[in-house]
Amino acid sequence: MKLNLIFGNNVKYFRFRKKYTQEKVAELTDTSVTYISQLELGHHTPSFEKLELLSQALGVEPFEFYVKREFKTLPPRVDMKNTKNNK
Repeated sequence: MKLNLIFGNNVKYFRFRKKYTQEKVAELTDTSVTYISQLELGHHTPSFEKLELLSQALGVEPFEFYVKREFKTLPPRVDMKNTKNNK
C-alpha cells in the first residue's frame, strides 16, 4: 500500500475515533473540508506544519499517521444529527 493511502486511512480512522466531522478537523487545522477529504483519499500529502496541526487536532503523535494498520472496520461514522444543537 502506498504511504499516502496509509496516511489517509489513518487520518480517517483517528477522525472517526474522535467523532469529528471533516468540517471540524478542517476548522481545527485552518484548512478546508475539501483538503481534509483529499488527505483521507490519499490525493495530497500535508506539509510538516499541517501534519503538526492534524496531530494536535486528533490527539495523536505525527508518526502514528504513517503506521500501516489492518482495518477490519473503522469506528462508527460521525452522526451529523448528533453534532448539531437540536434545541
